[in-house]
Amino acid sequence: MILAGLVGALVLAVDQGTKAWAHAGLAAGQETNVIHGWLWFRLLRNTGATLGLLSGHSQLVGTLSLVIVAFLAVLVLQAAPGGTGGVIGLGMVIGGASSNLIDRVRLGAVTDFIEVHLWPTNFNLADLAIRAGVVVFLLSLLIEVLAGSRRGRRR
Repeated sequence: MILAGLVGALVLAVDQGTKAWAHAGLAAGQETNVIHGWLWFRLLRNTGATLGLLSGHSQLVGTLSLVIVAFLAVLVLQAAPGGTGGVIGLGMVIGGASSNLIDRVRLGAVTDFIEVHLWPTNFNLADLAIRAGVVVFLLSLLIEVLAGSRRGRRR
């Protein structure tokens, strides 16, 4: 579906743009205070998956990401689950995963630069898009299922 492609392309472009800004403006490992006591920018390389899982296994994580992106693209094209909201959510996941995959291929690791107090690891906008996309997708599926069950009871 075109909508998923547009959402994915937007997420990818914004994420790659912010990562380029981070590389140009932040020194590796140096903290830059954005909101005192809560939000910092710190440029890091992540060779693993989210929350530091599989650290040092960038090729494995990259391969898994490619498989997931391909699966989700086929799912969107064939079924468009969750209606428009589901397609938008999957587009967010595809865009975020694709952007992180570009980092892995181009740089050998994902660029992380956002650090929030009490959060266990640094992240980037692609990571936020992936998480938010999953939530949007699941909520859309739930709404679709609930609406279908209501329609079934009215018959």
